Amino acid sequence: QALQDVHFSVRPGEIVGLLGENGAGKSTLLKIVGGEIVPTAGTLLFDNQPLHLRSPRDATRRGIGVVHQHFMLVPVFTVAENIALYAGGFAGGGAIFNTAFWAERIESWAGSLGWKINPHARAGDLSVGEQQRVEILKALFAGGANQSAKLLLLDEPTANLTPGEVQELVAVLRRLRDQNCALVFVSHKLHEVMELCDRVVVLRHGKVTGEKNTKQTSIAELANLMVGRDLQQNEPRTIPASPIGARQFKIENLCGGQLQNVNLTVRGGEIVGLAGVDGNGQRELLELMSNLRSPENGHFAVEENGKPGSGVLGLIPADRQSTGLILDFDLAENLALHPVPRRRFKQKLQLNWQALRAFTRDLMQRFDVRTPVSGERTSARRLSGGNQQKLVIARALSFEPSAIIAADPTRGLDVGAAQSVHKNLRRVADEGTPVLLISTDLDEVLHLSDRIGVLYEGRLLPNDDLLPAGTSRELIGALMGGAQELRIEN
Repeated sequence: QALQDVHFSVRPGEIVGLLGENGAGKSTLLKIVGGEIVPTAGTLLFDNQPLHLRSPRDATRRGIGVVHQHFMLVPVFTVAENIALYAGGFAGGGAIFNTAFWAERIESWAGSLGWKINPHARAGDLSVGEQQRVEILKALFAGGANQSAKLLLLDEPTANLTPGEVQELVAVLRRLRDQNCALVFVSHKLHEVMELCDRVVVLRHGKVTGEKNTKQTSIAELANLMVGRDLQQNEPRTIPASPIGARQFKIENLCGGQLQNVNLTVRGGEIVGLAGVDGNGQRELLELMSNLRSPENGHFAVEENGKPGSGVLGLIPADRQSTGLILDFDLAENLALHPVPRRRFKQKLQLNWQALRAFTRDLMQRFDVRTPVSGERTSARRLSGGNQQKLVIARALSFEPSAIIAADPTRGLDVGAAQSVHKNLRRVADEGTPVLLISTDLDEVLHLSDRIGVLYEGRLLPNDDLLPAGTSRELIGALMGGAQELRIEN
């Protein structure tokens, strides 16, 4: 049962934060208010009138806009076509789709938020961050030229934005609040909730465990309400003065798509973080290292004592749903996609499913993967986004990988789960495994990395060498914007 006797309210001119662990029921609550799920009990009131929603279209017509954690875009449609599809009756061109009409308006709407979006680009070709912006535009401007949403529900809207973009969005949401719009803001970034929201409601195991005014609470108190315990602080990591072991992961002159001559060495025992705004070559780099794309030049490899090493890379992809999991497979079947368990649990010409399922149950317990029913036989589709991510991470870290490539590993994870992921990445690094962290979350890069680089327009910055741990946020932010002539002063 995802929700149990939940009482929740939001008033015009108010931003309410909705917090909770992965699987606490946040997305289910938003889907009910957004018309995707019909509740089995309880009442919805909108403007003090009973609200009966049979579909998301009903919610849109009543002025309820939703920005989903997992995007609701048609990949083969353009940006303009996706927004027009969501807006419904606002045709602007009769029976024939008026491309020029929509392109002009979308560029204007995006510009009002400080964004540049190509209305003619196919949604499937956009980066994750760009798709997020399209989702926000859809929700804000479903009614056409004027923002029509009386109630705006945002599920992790800042997950793929740079600090500057987050501040732009915060300013937009505050303007909407001042225009008497009601907003519900879901985020695992507690400092954002404290900065933006007027009030916070906390869910745990489908029940409301607390409601606080942000001026009368703290990040520590909210975290405690979310997870039911005080979170331990990560102890400072001792950065190895020299490589642990003889293993290293090397990228030499790698080119593909917009990626240009990337050279990088990750030594055993260290975490190298690559920061950058989404869409600057991260996707191409991941596709190359997972053999979804053939390099135009260069290569990458794991080396042992300067010679080619063996083993498999532990890959944590940026998009758990499209490239991390097969959603209609159950948890054990998704685990069997990895080559190591296929070898380990092979029995003549088939898998020993009994042993694999037992191992999956053990892995679920170790990584706190929670399922609504059926344990390891639950389809991945039925997991919350955070629990899907935990499954992907468990698979990547559990079979002695020769190197770890982690792309946005804590995207969509609550504060407790994110802390656990960071602890596990530190653990495998301390055991001598090279760890390459590719993250659009600058806080994550600064917190975890021993050395830091920046991807900008497919190039690795700075040009001379990677930055040491402790480099200022301002310098890295400048590199993310394309500055190249910066120098570090000791």
